[in-house]
This record gives sequence, C-alpha cells and structure tokens, in this order.
Amino acid sequence: MRQSFPPPNVWRDYRGGVLSAVSQEMASADPEQARSLLRTNWLRLIIESRTGELEQFCMAFPDPYDPHVLLIRACCRDLLGDSHGAEYLRGQGLRVAPDDFVACFTELLLAPDAETKATVADRAHHALKECEADDDYSSALFLLGWTEVRLRRDLARGIALLRSAADEARLRNRPETQRLAQSNLAFALTHAGLFTEAETVLDALPRAPELSDWDRFEGGLPVANRGCIAYWRGDFESAAELLGSAITDESPGNNFEALSRLYFVMSLIALGRTDRYYAAAGLLQGISKTDKHGIPWDTLRRVASAWLAHEQDQDERAMALAAPALTRTGAAVAHALLAELYRVIGEPVRSGQAFRLAAAAGLPRYARVSTLVTSAALHSAAGRGDDAHEQLEHALENAGAERVFAPFLADDPIIADLLNAHAHRGSNHQSILHTILEKRGLHESTVAGIFTEREKDVLACLRTTMTADEIAKHLGVAYPTVKSHIRAIYRKLGVSTRRAAVHATMQT
Repeated sequence: MRQSFPPPNVWRDYRGGVLSAVSQEMASADPEQARSLLRTNWLRLIIESRTGELEQFCMAFPDPYDPHVLLIRACCRDLLGDSHGAEYLRGQGLRVAPDDFVACFTELLLAPDAETKATVADRAHHALKECEADDDYSSALFLLGWTEVRLRRDLARGIALLRSAADEARLRNRPETQRLAQSNLAFALTHAGLFTEAETVLDALPRAPELSDWDRFEGGLPVANRGCIAYWRGDFESAAELLGSAITDESPGNNFEALSRLYFVMSLIALGRTDRYYAAAGLLQGISKTDKHGIPWDTLRRVASAWLAHEQDQDERAMALAAPALTRTGAAVAHALLAELYRVIGEPVRSGQAFRLAAAAGLPRYARVSTLVTSAALHSAAGRGDDAHEQLEHALENAGAERVFAPFLADDPIIADLLNAHAHRGSNHQSILHTILEKRGLHESTVAGIFTEREKDVLACLRTTMTADEIAKHLGVAYPTVKSHIRAIYRKLGVSTRRAAVHATMQT
C-alpha cells in the first residue's frame, strides 16, 4: 500500500504553523505542487534544524528518487554527521542542470573542497539573482554568506550577505535564521579583525532555547568566537576557559569545536601549562586531516601541533610536522603563526616562506600584527635595528584599535628587548606600547634594567674611545666574549652601530 504523503505527524506546528500548513497542503497536492512546496521550504528547514522531519518528508515524496529530493536528503545526512551517506546521495542527485537553484544551494553545503565550493558559489550568486517566487531567498542569502566567509576570498562580501540575511529573516519573522545569520556575522567580523563590532553582535545574540542540529553542525560558534577574540587580545586565561567549555568528545573535527581545540591549545602554550600538554596533543589528534567547507583544517592542526612539539623541546618533530604546511596555500592565520614558530626555532628562511604565504592569502588585522612582530624580531636578530623598530611601529599601529596584544606577549627575549628599546626610543603609539609592557610586567623597566652587569661594564667602555680588543683587556675577558656582549647590547637597544648604542643610552 502506498504511503500517504506526507507521513502522519511528520510536520508538526513550528514557528507560526509553517509545518502544519505545509502538511495540510501536501495531503492533497499533486506531484508538481509537492515539488513547489519542497522547493519553498527545504532550505529553511535545514537551516532551522528540522533535518529529521525533512528527510522523512523526502522519503514520502511521490518520487523519492527525484534529483532534488536526493540532493536535499544528502544535505540532511551531512548535517546529521553521515558524510558517507551524504556523498552517495549527492552523487545520485547530481543529474540536475548545473544552474538549478536547488543544485547550487545544496552544493554549497556538500562540495568536497574549496575550489569546487568557490565555483558553485559563483553559480549560486547568479542563481540568487534569478531565483523564482518559490525559492527561499532569505535562507539562500544566509547560506551564500556562510559559504563566502569560509572561502575567505571576499570577506566583505560575506559580511554584507550575512547582514542582508539577518535583516531579511527579521522582516520575514524567522528568528532562528536571523540568529544563525547574526552568529555567523559575528564570526565573519572576528575573522576580519573587527573584534569590537563582533562583540556587539555577540552581545545582542539571543540564546537558543535548545541545541539545534545546525548548532551541532557548526560546533559552538558563539563560544569559539569569544574565545578567539580573547586569545588575540592576550587574555589567555579567559580564552582557555571559554574554549575549553566548547570542546566535546563527539566532535567531527571540522567545525567550530575544532577551532576551539586549536585556540585552546595555543592558549595553553601561551600560559606555559606544561602539565596539560599531553592532553592538548590528544585534542589536536581529534581535528580533521582534510579540509571541510573551505577551511584548511590539516594545516591548522599541523601548525598548532608543531608549536606544541617546540614547547616540549622537540624541534625536529616540530619541523617535520610543519613542513607540509609550506606547500599549501590559503591559510593566512596558520602561516602567520608558522612564520613566528620558524623564527623562534632559528629558521629565518623558512620563516620568510611562511610569511609570504600568509601575505598572499590576505591577512586579517590580527594576523598582520603577528607577522609584523615576527618581521621586527627577525630584523632585530640580524642587527637591522632601524628596520626592526619600523616594523614594530607598524605592528603597534595595527594592534591599537582592536587591542591585538597576543603577538607582543611571547615569552621571547628578542621581543622583550625590542619592546623595551622601542619604549625608550619613542613611539607614536605610546599608550598601546605601555599597555603591552604592563601586560609583560616590563613597564617600569629602564635601560639599565635590561642589561646584565657585564653588559653594563661593556656599555660604559663603549662610551670611551677604547676598541673592542682594549675593552677585553680592560675587563679581563676574552675578545669573543666582549663581541658577544656588544651584539647583545645592540640587540636590546635595537641598533646596529656603536655610535647609535651610545646615543640611545645617552638619550635615556
């Protein structure tokens, strides 16, 4: 006996009676009317987490092998965590014309890699302009904005689409779509480095009454978002607390729960929580080794794992973990963090490679600050003091508006010395510099305080006409030792000549 369409009790009353209304219409609909109703409601029902009911509805459709139905079922499967079932149904359903609305917008969820997703997104932009009366415009706006943010090819466009989606959902009285659009808008703003605006959106975000399918699919986006902001602002304790609360045992390893794992581990490293490094390594193992929705999960996982290995004095392992990341593109933040790691390990050439990869991908402001601090430290270590201070000044300029402190707070003597020297040298961003020094516990330091006792002796001799050889004899130490002290003095002052060193200390 043929099953009734739709099956009893599948469409229950939901947000103003949408499902009950659809149920009544479906009961007497012909196949074409059924197709129209499905086309009108499928995307909203996926976004608003009625995937289980939607899939039951698809199974009871007059033609359950209709390509549209198969593609919609594939989205349901993917959202519910059945990637293999989703892949099978997607393959069966791709008999639809490539410019079809349903095909475009299901592929935004299902496309296996960033390149395919980008191609589909271009088609979806066209499909959105040509959408018909029974296409779900507000949900399509959200999904297209969601996709553009993850592709990171035009973040401003993604932000604009999500703003439009939130407004459209509000006008159509779709609070759940509006909430999700605002939540993803906050993430887009965070990724763009607009932390203050992102926090404003997050503060206004209504709390979901219960954890939805889409919330599980995304993996705790609002909490991960706040944790990321706390990390880049240098509030590592708050970051660890927030991000730790978002971590679950049932993560697929490719959603915002995975992002929480990454930043949680980086926060532990910043805090020096060596007692938690073993558990941190286990968390990183739970992150996907393949990309998903355009996000380079494997590259991010490798960079965080390499940092963790370095902190455990395993630099060879760190290098091995990080090496494949230098062959990949499109991971600006990961490559910015990798550039700093290579600098700390003592690999300036590889640091430069990572730096260029980061720049090529388009740097958000916080990642730009990170690369500028790395560049300043590289110049300082190479004795190019003026270049070091120029880069540090640019870093302070970029850090100020959104209080991006994390890159300045590394437990690294070169960065510490450079910041101290910069404070004595003078900055156009003295307020932000003083805040950073306070966070580092260095605000009260003086030039005398940054030198060892022997370096002070050498510095006093540098103010005379004595040569390095004469200074060595005067102090009763070896000539190479004096040269080593002189290099340390230059590095700490951010200068490259004796005259500049004397001038800097006389000014102070």
